Amino acid sequence: MIEPQDYLEPPCPLDSAACSCGGAHRHAPRRRDAAQRRIPLAKVIAECDALFNAEKIEELGSHLRRWLAEARAIEDRQSELSLLSELMGHYRMTGDKERGLQAVRDGFRLLAELGIGGSVSAGTILINGATALKEFGETEEALARYADAFRCYDNHLDPNDWRFASLLNNMAAAYAEAGDVERAEAHYGKALDVLAACGNRVDAAVTHVNLAQLRHQIDPEDERIAEDLERALECLNDPEVKRDGYYAHTCRKCASAFGFFGWFRDEADLNKRAGAIYHARA
Repeated sequence: MIEPQDYLEPPCPLDSAACSCGGAHRHAPRRRDAAQRRIPLAKVIAECDALFNAEKIEELGSHLRRWLAEARAIEDRQSELSLLSELMGHYRMTGDKERGLQAVRDGFRLLAELGIGGSVSAGTILINGATALKEFGETEEALARYADAFRCYDNHLDPNDWRFASLLNNMAAAYAEAGDVERAEAHYGKALDVLAACGNRVDAAVTHVNLAQLRHQIDPEDERIAEDLERALECLNDPEVKRDGYYAHTCRKCASAFGFFGWFRDEADLNKRAGAIYHARA
């Protein structure tokens, strides 16, 4: 079971006087000038998706930084926050710790200043930041930020909303990193329940792979490791699953785990699937 203390205490620091900024975000002036210039955020994000789906990672980083500079130049703070959230994920994937942590700090500061703590959007940004923090070794802070995100989602979303599965998966990975394997396993199990409820087979494959890795961490001889890998393959082999850029990214992500466990044929097959999709989109 997921314990209440995972998400009930303490109050969200970005939505209360307990905020690390001393509650200053509640008094921060909000820009309401309708004539304020805005960057074409929807178009910018669509271009991000196209670059990601074509596996053009360096170009994606340059694209995000260029538009972040533009957003700052015209003081479009809402778009700046969205771009910082995207950069948190980008720097995490590329292993750029210095710029990644800076994006997290800047993003959390701006989130507080804009006074939108407690919203669904705030929860998503907190997840992106926490996942980067965990990747860069700041596991304790990551868990605290995940708990904040859980409260944001819990106040607004249905328990079976797919966004909860992403949060639960990330929390599980952080708990595993911290050595709390029982809580990690509980969170992975809950994520699978949510993914089953919303029919998300691609993310379920990742969760099964994560579970296999967690079980190996506990007991390398655990027979359930093979079961989880088989279930992951069943999800990825489902003919109803859309073969898009996200599917290719997932195949790449899962392939290395199959190789780790000696399932080399499946590793090669998943990499081949991803390569074919990326090549077609290049």
